[in-house]
Amino acid sequence: MNSKNKQQQGSIAVYTKWIIKWRYLVVLASIAVALVFASGMSRLAFTTDYRVFFAETNPFLESYEALEKVYSKNDNVLLVLAPKDKQVFSKNFLSAVEELTKESWLIPNTYRVDSLSNFQHILADEEGLVVRDLVSNAERLTPAQIEEIKKVAVNEPLLKNRMITSKADVTAISVSIRLPEDDQASQLAVGEIATHVRNLKVEFKKKYPEIDLYLTGNVMLSNAFPESSMNDMATLIPIMYLVILIITVFMLRSFLGTLATLFVIILSTITAMGAAGWMGIQLTPPSASAPTIILTLAVADSIHVLISMLQFMKNGSTRNEALIESMRINFTPVVVTSVTTAVGFLGLNFSEAPPFHDLGNMTAIGVMGALVYSLFFLPALVSILPIKVKVTADAEKQTSMLNLANWIIKHHSKILWSTVAVVIFLVAMLPRLTLNDNFVEYFDKGVEFRDDSDFTVDNLTGIYDIHFSLGAGESSGINNPEYMKKVDDFAIWLRTQPEVVNVNALTDTFKRLNKSLHDGDEQWYKLPDNRDLTAQYLLLYEMSLPLGLDLNNQINVDKSSTRVVVTLDDLSTAEMKDLKQRAEDWLRKNAPEHMFSEGTSITMMFSFITSTNAKGLLIGTIISLFFITLVLIIVLRSFKYGMLSLLPNVIPIAMAYGIWSIVDGEVGLAAATVATITLGIVVDDTVHFLAKYLRARREQGLGSHDAVRYAFSTVGKALIATSLILSSGFIILAQSTFKLNSQMGSLTTITIVLALAIDFLFLPALLIKVEGKKAEKTPSTQTVLQTKSA
Repeated sequence: MNSKNKQQQGSIAVYTKWIIKWRYLVVLASIAVALVFASGMSRLAFTTDYRVFFAETNPFLESYEALEKVYSKNDNVLLVLAPKDKQVFSKNFLSAVEELTKESWLIPNTYRVDSLSNFQHILADEEGLVVRDLVSNAERLTPAQIEEIKKVAVNEPLLKNRMITSKADVTAISVSIRLPEDDQASQLAVGEIATHVRNLKVEFKKKYPEIDLYLTGNVMLSNAFPESSMNDMATLIPIMYLVILIITVFMLRSFLGTLATLFVIILSTITAMGAAGWMGIQLTPPSASAPTIILTLAVADSIHVLISMLQFMKNGSTRNEALIESMRINFTPVVVTSVTTAVGFLGLNFSEAPPFHDLGNMTAIGVMGALVYSLFFLPALVSILPIKVKVTADAEKQTSMLNLANWIIKHHSKILWSTVAVVIFLVAMLPRLTLNDNFVEYFDKGVEFRDDSDFTVDNLTGIYDIHFSLGAGESSGINNPEYMKKVDDFAIWLRTQPEVVNVNALTDTFKRLNKSLHDGDEQWYKLPDNRDLTAQYLLLYEMSLPLGLDLNNQINVDKSSTRVVVTLDDLSTAEMKDLKQRAEDWLRKNAPEHMFSEGTSITMMFSFITSTNAKGLLIGTIISLFFITLVLIIVLRSFKYGMLSLLPNVIPIAMAYGIWSIVDGEVGLAAATVATITLGIVVDDTVHFLAKYLRARREQGLGSHDAVRYAFSTVGKALIATSLILSSGFIILAQSTFKLNSQMGSLTTITIVLALAIDFLFLPALLIKVEGKKAEKTPSTQTVLQTKSA
């Protein structure tokens, strides 16, 4: 051991002795610090706004909010009604629709309700234009009147595949909501609306048991986010604690050691969540998974310290002697692994989605908290607790690790090249991955919002859409026949696209007006060809509309633009982007420049976030990898070994995505974050293995073969324990009902398991190959164990 290393190791021993001397004060100080952080937890709150997934400067969010400032806001609740006899056009069912339409006006923050019953049907009589509800006093309708209503509804472009299907077996009521501008008030309003609507559903079902009622729309989407978060926190965290404790007890074979670990976990989690509260972080499904992840990661540091300590105690050391030696050999690796893990999670700040910034920052705080508590609070607590172990012949316990080491040494060349072949195969699978996100599928089947949305898409209409604001180039320009002709051409083209379910355009209203004012003659179902006549039609129609059903959702204030809403089928992200591009290309080619508009909507915002997120995370991963490699070069005091560490750090991630391409084939918003997250985690095994390997080489003067044996005998069990705990934690996270969390949990678990395999097989084989053919002695098991404790 060189003098610098001796001095460092001596300092750690002195530090540990100081901790032991002042153990009671250290424990109390640690708890006091945690309580200060804990006071911030009262500031934590769940957000109900789906817009939190987008940065304020996100161009797609800016575009959508600009559209909302021009027209009415598009927040809504969609009530989907399905009669069990599949007969929408019956007196009883139409009465139910009419009644529920009236009740829907009482939903908090409602400013508009659209349904089959209050659709503004246009007629003309001897007194002029008549605009009235399509269904009125349904209980008094005759069969002939019902048949006429059906004929109008199933043939009306504004209703077909939006409010009614061609089969006439399902219909909907769209409730437009104006949420408060204040974030906190908006969150409260979403909860109140969801509660009101669900109560309305219960009462409706009591009166009309023969009608099924489904709830969807973006207000219900917003409400589903905090519900999913709270469900995960209520179910996954208790399970996580139980599993972690069982595994820790099994690995440590010490109840008091497990208790000490539990305290570290609790203090680390409290510190992170409290800090999040003080920082003003709002909880979302991704950030709400932070306690589960912190709980998993916080165990690792404690496990390394405790397993080494218990091994030394089994070899005959006293508790304090074993603790000092364990701290001496684990201090630097634990610091490095914690820092690199934190760096990996901080890389999430390059994500396009702010909730992942919060997840990264909260977890990084938790990891660094776990580091402090593991090296400050844990040794103090352990020196207080009466931990006892039976002194045993430890050689028998380490036989399996040494046997594995000997097998790898014997077959290192085959193992190395076999691993390379597998890696090449899996990396070759990476181009198969496609970027795709579907915000309805963020939630598992069985979640109310997901099931009700799936029913809506399968049986009535799409819940994805694109909005185009088509400028007329002048005030009142929408009355220009040439402008209206272009809008109509665009709507007609859109309806020919296979992805389109419905197109809501003002031109259809003008056609109905023209037809009605010409005695219902079908030949006049066309746009008026005179500007003044168009203006008169529009004025007559607007004056005939009832309160709450104006045209503000389609026309801007000075009548210089109109909104075209395109309802889409259930599409992939790529298909949505493709349709958007084709529509914009059509406008560029066929419409005047002032009519051009980029398609925007909530759908488009989510469609583009995955690709932009992946680009940002790639930058974050590269920066994190550079920093982590630099840290390892400095800590390992070797450029060669620092660069060698790149392979076992990167290979598991590449292999995991290769397996994912075979198993799933799609990378969404969360799956794209896994490379950044796991980079810091997989480094842990590499650091601990290399640190022990180099300790054997430098301090004990062992050759590469013996150093591999030493590394396995000293850290092998701990690596298995931490990998088992980490994979168990993320497997439990994979059970989340929120897809972003479950995907992240699944892919991270795969990566952790692969990282252990790479560090146990590929890394030692690589080290032996790099060292070259040097004379190696093959010591007995006892010799290695004696060296280990030296």
